[in-house]
Amino acid sequence: MTIYVDVVLIENLVMNYIILYATGIILKIKVKHLRLILASLIGAIYSIISYVVEVKVYSNFILKFILSIIIIYVAFNPQKAKNMWKDLLIFYLTSFVFGGAAFALIYIVKPQDILMKNGLFLGTYPLKTVVLRSNNSIFDNYNSI
Repeated sequence: MTIYVDVVLIENLVMNYIILYATGIILKIKVKHLRLILASLIGAIYSIISYVVEVKVYSNFILKFILSIIIIYVAFNPQKAKNMWKDLLIFYLTSFVFGGAAFALIYIVKPQDILMKNGLFLGTYPLKTVVLRSNNSIFDNYNSI
């Protein structure tokens, strides 16, 4: 399977932005889109580096925690430590919800070409396949009730 760095970068940039935007909505913070884009770019670049370079320090929990603090600081600029921890907690919870939804989508769609490297899942599943399989599985469950 061929992996294009620019596609992975854009996908991560978009998903990071959506997660940060959702975090801002939950926190009722007036978001600045440029700050969210910059924070999303930091996360996207990290994902590319962690995929391309196989260095243990990039998969280190402490480094990921520090990176998430940097992302929250860039995105929301919390002024107090209490706000930083609250923002970070909501960011993690939002990320876990989106991650769970992604795993559910992988389970439903069952893509043939899926690759896992350094904790990153990469696969090819066209939007048409996602929509058709999702609708079929919903109707299958409905008919079995």
